[in-house]
Amino acid sequence: MKRILLLAASAVLATAGALAAAGPASADSGDVTCPNGFLGVLIVPHDLTVPPDGSCGLTQGSTIGHDVTVDQGGAFFIGGTTIGHDLTANGAKLIELGDVNNGSTDTTIGGNVTINGTIGTLPFGQFICQTRIVGNLSITGTKATSSGWDIGAPEPANCGRNTLHSNFADTIGGDATFSNNASSLDIGFNTPAFNGGTGPGFGHDLTLNGNTNTTLDRNNIVHNCTQSNNHPFTGTGNTAGSSVDACNSSNP
Repeated sequence: MKRILLLAASAVLATAGALAAAGPASADSGDVTCPNGFLGVLIVPHDLTVPPDGSCGLTQGSTIGHDVTVDQGGAFFIGGTTIGHDLTANGAKLIELGDVNNGSTDTTIGGNVTINGTIGTLPFGQFICQTRIVGNLSITGTKATSSGWDIGAPEPANCGRNTLHSNFADTIGGDATFSNNASSLDIGFNTPAFNGGTGPGFGHDLTLNGNTNTTLDRNNIVHNCTQSNNHPFTGTGNTAGSSVDACNSSNP
């Protein structure tokens, strides 16, 4: 239902969104607080904030000059969007990067992505699809009651909708860390064959520790892939420069 509503809302909010984008911007700083319920193209000179319990959807062609911060209970869903520096989310209820409903081109983030304590229970879950992250990716502390994460893996309701494009999976330039997530993780197909050749998949180390219900399938990691205390865990078909054996194993 959410997918249908978003598509319908985009037509209604296209004009309203352009007007709203001009309103909250500060002429002095270039910082913007996303208008609640916004869905459309947003051009932000500097920082964008999604306020507590706010909802912010950015469609293809949106550009954030510097950082994005998603506050407690915020929802942030984007496609075809460029973020110049970092994305940070603490206690968000929804994070969707590379939502093909919002844009079919790549989402690009020039710095790090740090997501902690996601709490959302929406049935479509949290995901990162068709996204190019120049720096590090860290997802930690997802609550047990939260929807699970898909990272590149072509699950039908999430990244699977991007498989019309050969670049549906992700590119992480630096380290990727997944720790103490109590909801499910499905990390898969992050290789040049499925990310449009935009990078090796995981450009440095991939570390998984203390997660629940984790699947790691057909990823390419340039340096080390390590996993410990993940229950249950299933890893198959992953390649790495070294230390890959634990990532191609199973834990009950």
